Amino acid sequence: MSGKKIMIVEDEVIMAMAVEQKLIDLGYNVVDTVDRGEEAIKHAKQLRPDLILMDIVLKGDMDGIQAAQHIHDDLDIPVIYLTAYSDDEILKRARITEPYGYMVKPFRTSEMKAHIEMALYKHESEKRNSENIKRKILADYYDFVLTALPQYAEASQEKLKDMLLNILEKRLEEEFKPNFDEEMGDELTEDPDILFKYYLTWLSDLFNGFGIQNELLFNDQGYYIEFLNCPWKEDAKKKHVFCLNCYAIMNSSFKWIEFEGNVDQRTAIADGSKSCIFRFQ
Repeated sequence: MSGKKIMIVEDEVIMAMAVEQKLIDLGYNVVDTVDRGEEAIKHAKQLRPDLILMDIVLKGDMDGIQAAQHIHDDLDIPVIYLTAYSDDEILKRARITEPYGYMVKPFRTSEMKAHIEMALYKHESEKRNSENIKRKILADYYDFVLTALPQYAEASQEKLKDMLLNILEKRLEEEFKPNFDEEMGDELTEDPDILFKYYLTWLSDLFNGFGIQNELLFNDQGYYIEFLNCPWKEDAKKKHVFCLNCYAIMNSSFKWIEFEGNVDQRTAIADGSKSCIFRFQ
């Protein structure tokens, strides 16, 4: 993938020059080199590089992790971190931004090429997967608009929402339940707590496959699944059907395990929250 546009964010001049020369030798197009997080965001918006090499520790008020978070949320440009640190707390913060790799200084040219090529390939693959999912969701949405909506022009928003959920849940029954039954059938147990944890693991893996990073949480009010990102955030802001699809997966699969209770969405990224949180109670 030589010729791809790469931006460097590095506040050590000598290191920045060395990285730039390695990239040029490998055939990449270095579109810019900046040394501050604020500049990285501004120039990324202007130049739209294919990939960014981002130092974690930068000059100024914004470090590389904060800059990468903005770039991840707003621009969907893959970031590889350059770091001289392996501190657990720093790496934990960095993981939330979903980087496409880490390179620990100093690094060899061959190592750099391998990281960059894998990151570019992974990003392109994820974009294709995300577009396929979006097309399927929109197909459900437009099917609903063309069939159900004209018949219920006077229906309330809540009724329309329930109708769309029914359409989505029927499709989920066809597409996901056979896999669900097969996988959960291997985990047969009479202990409801263990079975429920198997179910949550299945659900987490399913959304990971959609490109949604998530965490499973528990407190005295119930079990939660938290989505740390939304691959189609901008689409969800315009068409809330995207949010309904995730809720439909939660609601349908929860019924499949035949547990008492319900699923409640507490927050949504599309509404401005930092994460989507669903509670099982």
